[in-house]
Amino acid sequence: MKNIKTNNLIIREAMVEDADEIRILAKQVMGEVIFFSKEPEEFKVTIEQEEEYIRKTSLILVVEIDGKIVGCATLQKGGSARTKHVALFGITILKEYTGLKLGSLLMKKVIEWAEKNEVEKIELEVFAENIPAIKLYEKFGFVVEGRKVKSIKVKDRYIDMLLLGKFIVGRKIF
Repeated sequence: MKNIKTNNLIIREAMVEDADEIRILAKQVMGEVIFFSKEPEEFKVTIEQEEEYIRKTSLILVVEIDGKIVGCATLQKGGSARTKHVALFGITILKEYTGLKLGSLLMKKVIEWAEKNEVEKIELEVFAENIPAIKLYEKFGFVVEGRKVKSIKVKDRYIDMLLLGKFIVGRKIF
């Protein structure tokens, strides 16, 4: 595991003022790994669009190290009466900051928020080849619920997407 020397690690809710830095983070991570459905040059989100996304998303957490946003997690509750009990989850961390347990820290905060905000289930999609992410999700009780075969094509290579879900403990499901 990597180590980082800092006394300034903060996990907090994103603010509209973070929009540009979050946008830059997303584009940078897209260039570092293949585990996104878009190529970096296809990511054309404006600052205004990112600000609106921050306003409308149920939860966006950012990880700041020494004043720099190095990762974020999103949780978006369903928008209708039939889907508001489910939230879609996503996480992004700069490559140089992976291996520091930031994913675990974010996941704990996301689950805590879900427990307090009437989320009964968290769902996500992950590239079947993204073993570190899958291990993180399984560590927190996510299970594979399905597979989208050849859902992603990177150059001439197909990649499956896994659908994972986790029921939130303490929530009445049935």
